[in-house]
Amino acid sequence: MLHTAVVAALLSRVMSPRRRFSGLVIPGPYSKVSHGVYWSCSLFELLLLGKAVVVAVLGEERLLPPDPGDASDPPGSVGLLCMYASIVVALLCSFMEGWLGQRLVARWRKQHEAAEEAAGQAGARQPLLGKGKAAKEADSATIPELIKLSAPDTHILFMAFTAGAAAALGQALVPYYTGKIIDYASIDPDPHAFRLTTLKMLGVALGCAFFTGIRGGLFTVRAAGRRCEPLPLPPLSSPPGPPPQDAGFFDTTKTGEVTSRLSADTTTVSDQICLNLNVMLRSSTQAAMVLVFMFSASWRLTVVTFVMIPLVLVICKLYGAYYRRIRRAPCLSAVQVQTELAEANSVAEEALSSMTTVKAHAAEDSTMAAYAAKLTRFYHLQRREAVAYAAYMATNTFLAAAVVAIVLYYGGSLVLKGAMSAGSLVSFMLFQQSLSAAFQALGDVFSALSAAVGAADKVIELMKRQPAVAETGTLVPAAFAGKLTVQDVVFHYPARPTLRVLSGLSVVVNPGEIVALVGPSGGGKSSIVKLVERFYVPEEGRVLIDDRPVGEYDRKWLKQRVALVSQEPVLYARSIRRNILYGLEEQDGLPPEEVPTFADVEEAARLANAHDFICALPDGYETECGEKGVQLSGGQKQRIAIARALVRRPAVLLLDEATSALDADSEAVVQEALDRTMKSRTVLVIAHRLSTVQDAHRIVVIQHGQVAEQGTHDQLLEAGGTYASLVRRQLARAPSAAGLLPSPSSASLAGGLH
Repeated sequence: MLHTAVVAALLSRVMSPRRRFSGLVIPGPYSKVSHGVYWSCSLFELLLLGKAVVVAVLGEERLLPPDPGDASDPPGSVGLLCMYASIVVALLCSFMEGWLGQRLVARWRKQHEAAEEAAGQAGARQPLLGKGKAAKEADSATIPELIKLSAPDTHILFMAFTAGAAAALGQALVPYYTGKIIDYASIDPDPHAFRLTTLKMLGVALGCAFFTGIRGGLFTVRAAGRRCEPLPLPPLSSPPGPPPQDAGFFDTTKTGEVTSRLSADTTTVSDQICLNLNVMLRSSTQAAMVLVFMFSASWRLTVVTFVMIPLVLVICKLYGAYYRRIRRAPCLSAVQVQTELAEANSVAEEALSSMTTVKAHAAEDSTMAAYAAKLTRFYHLQRREAVAYAAYMATNTFLAAAVVAIVLYYGGSLVLKGAMSAGSLVSFMLFQQSLSAAFQALGDVFSALSAAVGAADKVIELMKRQPAVAETGTLVPAAFAGKLTVQDVVFHYPARPTLRVLSGLSVVVNPGEIVALVGPSGGGKSSIVKLVERFYVPEEGRVLIDDRPVGEYDRKWLKQRVALVSQEPVLYARSIRRNILYGLEEQDGLPPEEVPTFADVEEAARLANAHDFICALPDGYETECGEKGVQLSGGQKQRIAIARALVRRPAVLLLDEATSALDADSEAVVQEALDRTMKSRTVLVIAHRLSTVQDAHRIVVIQHGQVAEQGTHDQLLEAGGTYASLVRRQLARAPSAAGLLPSPSSASLAGGLH
């Protein structure tokens, strides 16, 4: 009753919001009330466990309540069954009370946060609650999702659980037969029973080893299978799995975060859940089996042991958390210890690297003193950490030994009273050690599973994320001309939502036309190419190909007809041939008859001016490019990228600064390849070099996200606008610094500028 009154009083402090005269809602002490409910329930449960121990030690051997008419029984006797039933019910009620109290406090806190946010008070006066608490709540769908992912392995898990149960039974029988062997050998000698029991024990040990191997092997096979078939994360998945993510996702998500999900978190989920599930099933089954045998040996001693072992483990865990908190303190943190050691090493390194200066000034003593001072501070920190660790280990060791001493003392007293045999006590002590190991393993498993569920939250969140740019198009037209239309487009990048890149821009590129986009950096030229590639979707306006929205086309079909050559081409650690075929192999879903042949690859390389240098390499087209093409020069990589675009036989070619990062010689070779490949194709080219843009059918000047002017090279020069000023500034630069050098065909440009 006192416990219930305390919990009710605590909850009443946060049931309804309190208001000041100004109308500001003052939140209740949610954290304090939550901790109060937790400790009140914990204290009540400890008292119940203590009562269970007292009943076990002092209670009479009466299972049921006495007959009401029997005057010989003492008043108030209720029997062991009723007593322990009441204790178990009270424990369960306390667990439910604590859980419900925590849930209510969390619910009221959430309601207060929602009301505060709706009223616009969040952050207006002071941060009443921590930021992002709602985001920290565990996703309740994580466990069901993990179970769903494990569904294909149900038969393996069932067989592993069955083998684990058989192994746990064998582990429980070994201490049982140990006690029997001691009884038959010394307490009640029986040679025949002694030999038979020994043989039984050997058989049980053999069976236990067999089933343990089966259980561990099945779980290992499942874990290995999960690693060989990784979780279908969105960046690499394909239908019917989660859709690939849009480019905006990678703009706002760090590469390390994605790779962490792909490697560390998925491995944590696979290993921790698979392997720790093995340990959890083994330990829980072992604990259940051991408890059965312990009750058969002595129910009184079992109650005492069953209460004390979890209590000791909880105390050790609480002290372990306290020890870790001490270590995280500023004076004892690992970072501080390592900082002191690094400072000492820096003093030594500085002196050793300039020893002639030290000797020239006879400063050996002061240098040694500075080094010793740093080491002394490091030693003091290490000593304080050693004291804390010594106390932690002493506590754990003492508590474990104390449990053994208490069980031995009470068990020995039962042996002296004749309530149990010496062999049964030996068996019980072995059972107690097995039970302690099982509980310890379960505690470790729950900690590891908590970490795995935390990692699974991140993985499943990524798996469930729907891309902002949905790839649902299925259109595969029989004819494809390649007309590009950008119509009244307004666009912001997801990573910079407040910065408008394009403001109502409209551009049309007719089939077979070469249109060059020029203008100052940051004007939005490359953004147009990214919208045509459907890396992003505009907020307003439309991007059309052959008068149909880009999103209506089948994505893979369209990528084979619209090719992109960027400023910094990326090659992969594979052969030159496979780099040219990138995205066009059978693994990419193409039918074998549509995969380009070696002759197609060679033809594309010839058009890109890459065939000669490729044949000069030791392995020709099978030469490895290295990671990101490090074994090739910039011009060679660019020509391979052009060949990669041409092998697709594209109707539309997008060139985004394809020559700006090259030297003069490489640029001349690449430009020749581009001039050859741009014929008879729809080409949208972004460039600053005059040799690239002056021969275009039309030049469009992009400035501040809009079309500033457009026309041919000569028309724009005569207009004397933005384009003419850009050319004038570039011609005014020194030849070594010019970013846009005139070609021989532009010899008359100077006259035009005059």
